[in-house]
Amino acid sequence: MGEPAPPDRHRRRGLSWLTIGEAAGVLAVVIAGLSYWDVHRQHAVAEGQVQAEAQAQAAFVMVGSADAKGRQIALRPLRSDQAIQSQRYVFPTEVREAPVDIVAAKPRIEADWIAPGLGRVLDREHAKGGGEGRLPVVVVTVYVEGGETRTDRSQYAIGYAWRSRFLLGRQIALQGISLIQRGVKGDPRAAVDRRWAKDEREPKKTN
Repeated sequence: MGEPAPPDRHRRRGLSWLTIGEAAGVLAVVIAGLSYWDVHRQHAVAEGQVQAEAQAQAAFVMVGSADAKGRQIALRPLRSDQAIQSQRYVFPTEVREAPVDIVAAKPRIEADWIAPGLGRVLDREHAKGGGEGRLPVVVVTVYVEGGETRTDRSQYAIGYAWRSRFLLGRQIALQGISLIQRGVKGDPRAAVDRRWAKDEREPKKTN
C-alpha cells in the first residue's frame, strides 16, 4: 500500500482550484464590460450619425450662377424653404476693405465690387495674359426658415478669370461660387484674410 498524501498537498490543491474559479469570475466580468462598452459605442456612433444628418438637413447652403458675361453671380439658398432676408459680404482686406451689404431683393456678388482690388493684386504680381483664380469671401446671411429668423456665417470661394485685351485693359469675369466652410467663428475679416494669405492668393495662370 502506498503512503497517504500529506495533508498540505490537499490544501494546496484546494487553494489552486479556488484561484482558478476566481480568475474565471474576473474574466467573465471583463467580457461583460467589453460587451457593454461595444454596444454603448455603437449606440453613440449611431446617435452621432443621426445628429449629423439632421444638422446637414437644417444647414443653410448658398448656390449661385454667373451670367453670360461674368459680371454678376446671382445667389439663392439651396433649399426652397429658406428665404434670404439680408447678406453681408466680407472680402479680403487687400481686395476690398469695406464689406458689402444687400437686402433680400437681389442677393448677388458683382464683379465691380472686387475688380479694382484684384487688378491691383494682379499688377503687383505682374500677371499678364489671362488666367483663373479663387477669391475667398465670408457671407453673413440672415434668413427665414419655418417662420424663424436665423443667421448663417459661412466662407465661400468665388471663382474668377482675368483676360488682358489691347486698349481695353484687364477684364475680370466671375465664374461661380462654392462652399469652403460653414459656421465661421470670430471676426469674419480675420477669417477671410487668413484664408486669402494661406492658399487663395496666387492666381492660376492659363495662358
